[in-house]
Amino acid sequence: MKKSEFLRALQTELSKHDLSHFTDDNNRVVVPGCPACKKRFNTVEEFVGHINFDVLPALLNRLSKADKT
Repeated sequence: MKKSEFLRALQTELSKHDLSHFTDDNNRVVVPGCPACKKRFNTVEEFVGHINFDVLPALLNRLSKADKT
């Protein structure tokens, strides 16, 4: 995979995630967190952890599988 393709994939995926809010389906209340994943968090540090430990590993796994085919 070219660096430019890799960068584009990272940018596309990261732009889907933000520190915002969403409606909790169970309780029907608005909660802080990532609306793309519906994962709750309250701080920027927790959001950065979400990107580092949830989003990036899953993306790299998908890209490595796609690169092998």
